[in-house]
Amino acid sequence: MRSLLAQSWQIYRKDMVVEYRTRERVVTMFVFSLIVVVIFNFAFNAGEDVVRRVVPGMIWVAFAFAGMLSASRSFSPERDRGTLDGLLLAPIDRGSIFLGKLLGNVTLIGLVQLAMLPLFVLFFNMTILPHLSKLLVIFFLGTVGFSSVATLFAAVAVNTRMRDVMLPVLLLPVASPVLIALVETTRTTFEGGDWQDMANWIRLLSVFTVVFLVASVMLFEYIMEE
Repeated sequence: MRSLLAQSWQIYRKDMVVEYRTRERVVTMFVFSLIVVVIFNFAFNAGEDVVRRVVPGMIWVAFAFAGMLSASRSFSPERDRGTLDGLLLAPIDRGSIFLGKLLGNVTLIGLVQLAMLPLFVLFFNMTILPHLSKLLVIFFLGTVGFSSVATLFAAVAVNTRMRDVMLPVLLLPVASPVLIALVETTRTTFEGGDWQDMANWIRLLSVFTVVFLVASVMLFEYIMEE
């Protein structure tokens, strides 16, 4: 277990060093999310009812598609440069490759979320400070759960010719339960609901995250051999 985590950390560190030098993924994700916010801001009158009913969906539309942009670039640069085969031939556990890529996607999505939430507050006159503790739990579970599925399907799609098209086609139907749960829990939070009001959705998020995280680590080796 310690070896698996150490190997995952090295892969994660390598990806973050590359991202720090290029800032390719995080800038693209931020710009995309910003465009979504600006378009929705002009499309809706940002009143109190809109904040409660519409903004949770806007938030997760922006973050879901930003997450897909991050996941799609998890493996494709290494595939294009021919270094993915070298990584697969390295004497490391294949599961550590998945975990390293997953940690990278979670980190980048989290950075975009931290940058975008103040903008959502600004554009839509939201109040999030009273709900911050609930939102942190929801965002963490949702980001890890969504990233687990996105990273797994990015590994599947990278070996196809139409990988940029295949990823959303494969990902969105599977990830739709977690996205629905995220929208519902976020909406309930903004409406002043407590943990009991969204207990079922939190259970769904937790189960989804654990099941797909474990299953992805176990299946990753077989996926990369195809």
